[in-house]
This record gives sequence, C-alpha cells and structure tokens, in this order.
Amino acid sequence: MKTELLKELSVLHTKVAALKVYDSESAALLKQYNQEFEAILTRLLAFNADRFKALAASHHKKTIPETHDVDVHDDTASSHGFYDSVADLNNCINDSIGTMNSI
Repeated sequence: MKTELLKELSVLHTKVAALKVYDSESAALLKQYNQEFEAILTRLLAFNADRFKALAASHHKKTIPETHDVDVHDDTASSHGFYDSVADLNNCINDSIGTMNSI
C-alpha cells in the first residue's frame, strides 16, 4: 500500500506542478486535483492516522469551508488566490511524500 500511495502522490505532484497559468481550465484542474488529493488523504489516514492527522487538519484549513475546494481566484482578487492554492496543494503533497518516506 505504501508504494502505491507514494506513486499516486508523485503523479499528482507532477500534475499540480504543471499548473503555471491562471485560466478557467487550470482552475477546474486545480479543483479536480484537490479532490484527488482528498481521496488519497483519506487513504493515508487509513494507512496511519497518527502520522497524517495533522497534515489533514492543515490541508482542510487551506480549503474553502463551505465547499472543501481550493480558492481558485486570481491573485489580484485574493491574497489566497490561484497561485497560493497551487503552492499549498503542492506543499501538502510534498509533506505527505516526506511523511510516507519516514514510515
């Protein structure tokens, strides 16, 4: 299971890192990737809840509470804009990979 989760996280990291320009397509992809990460995060919590509960809490604080989606507004409209959301998601993925590698 560990190898499978690491592979999924690595693939997702590559997809998120490819989001370079804010547009409606990238915003939709970011929402999709966030949902993919949520699904992986659920499996990470099942794998080792003690190691991933803080990461899950941190990730959930960075999503919009009403929708559990990342904020995909342009940076000029919000300090927590699209590029911040891409960085936050990538950081959560990187933290997950680091945690998995330490187990």
